[in-house]
Amino acid sequence: MDELQSYLFREGNCAYAYQFMGAHPVRGGYAFTVWAPNATAVSVVGDFNGWDHTKNPMENDNGIWSTRIAGIKQYATYKYAICGPNGWTLKADPYAFHAETRPKTASKTFDITKYRWKDKKWMAARASFNPYQSPVSIYELHLGSWKLDEQGRLYTYERMADEMVPYVKQMGYTHVELLPVMEHPFDGSWGYQVTGYFAATSRYGDPAGLMKLIDAFHNAGIGVILDWVPAHFCKDEHGLIDFDGTCLYEYGDPLKREHAGWGTRVFDFGRGEVRSFLLSSAAWWLREYHMDGLRVDAIGNALYHCPNGWQAAEFFKTLTAGLHARFPGCMLVAEDSAGSMNATSDTASGGLGFDYVWEIGWTQDALAYFAAPFGGRSALFRQLCGSFGPFGAVQGVNALSHDENHPASIFTRLYGNVEEKLAQMRLLLLLQAARPGKSLLFAGVEFGQPDAFTDGREPNWAMLADAGHRALADYSKALNAFCLAHPALYAPQSFAWTAQDASTGVLGFTLQAG
Repeated sequence: MDELQSYLFREGNCAYAYQFMGAHPVRGGYAFTVWAPNATAVSVVGDFNGWDHTKNPMENDNGIWSTRIAGIKQYATYKYAICGPNGWTLKADPYAFHAETRPKTASKTFDITKYRWKDKKWMAARASFNPYQSPVSIYELHLGSWKLDEQGRLYTYERMADEMVPYVKQMGYTHVELLPVMEHPFDGSWGYQVTGYFAATSRYGDPAGLMKLIDAFHNAGIGVILDWVPAHFCKDEHGLIDFDGTCLYEYGDPLKREHAGWGTRVFDFGRGEVRSFLLSSAAWWLREYHMDGLRVDAIGNALYHCPNGWQAAEFFKTLTAGLHARFPGCMLVAEDSAGSMNATSDTASGGLGFDYVWEIGWTQDALAYFAAPFGGRSALFRQLCGSFGPFGAVQGVNALSHDENHPASIFTRLYGNVEEKLAQMRLLLLLQAARPGKSLLFAGVEFGQPDAFTDGREPNWAMLADAGHRALADYSKALNAFCLAHPALYAPQSFAWTAQDASTGVLGFTLQAG
């Protein structure tokens, strides 16, 4: 690490720390670098040295430890043995590019530079992509539950490319949004409790497999958005928690460090090296994996429920400004349950600089309306109409997401019998498409998935054999096709809308060109 890299890393403005931190191939072996300022000794251990911490000690340069080890090849397992205030612990590499498959927890060496991308045309066009004036219809999915193989096992990245990409293309979606693919120990977290912020989960294969999947989407004309989790991290012993024997990535104050509701630790946004870690993770997925955007999880929690919300706000401003500058055309979406009014405002005017924010208020109002008995919807209708105007939500994503399909699916939450639910699903999807902003559906909603989303359970694809559910899937496909064929719908300032009388509780509205 040179002096400039060290300065930027410690200051908190380094967006490419992964280029010198972690494990990198060098002539004859691998070089290892890790940040552990409060350790008294650090070494690299793995299968190659019998996990003996005396074999490959690292040298300390002002809290950054490094060494080179000859003879190590790709896929070698390793951890850092760190001697802190309470003795020795074994830690996975925070900057590892690959990891063992759970329940194993070691990092693995991997040379990501060997993959040869085939999406040059897509990437060149992305630089001029304007999401505000372009059709965007997003299909959200969880890689671990979209489909399972004949033995009930997880698909590989390659098989996903063979089956998922044609399906998404056929249904007319412009983008997919992947629940977090970063390495995580517990399937039930759906990827939201991360241990490896640079490691694509090995549940479905190695990093090259994920690159092939993204390549396949791009060559089918489909963008890829990734859920990314910067607000908190899990407390598994091999991860970031108490990394060098002290609170390093989390706040040191016991009143600040825990997110009690989630059982996780809170990132210390006030620490420069932590900000560089997170900025680098975000840039990593956009640059090295060619992701087309990030959906940033739980920003409201970071802003309002974490102890130093102003530090989180400054971090998000730096994040969005930096990513927009480095990756023109990328789409940055905030998931903000707290309803921050300035999430999509320009950073120059004090906003956070996101392109879009999930319209959670609209989602809740819409589902409350369609879950109510037919005769009792008048008051809910007025509330639902209020979420439309005055067409100010052009930077919103109208999301019918995984959150709304757990612990019960959207379809089962709607009022009425099966035929009535199917009819209401058609109207809900039309309402979603007609509202300003972009649309997002979680996998299975497009055909009225009756089962709740949970890890390891795929959507009930057998429902497509039913005429009513098949017709709903065809209707969803036709809506996507209509929106793609009418790009003026994505300039909502040119439209006005009028709600019809809802004294009977019947939803009605019209749109006309302005």
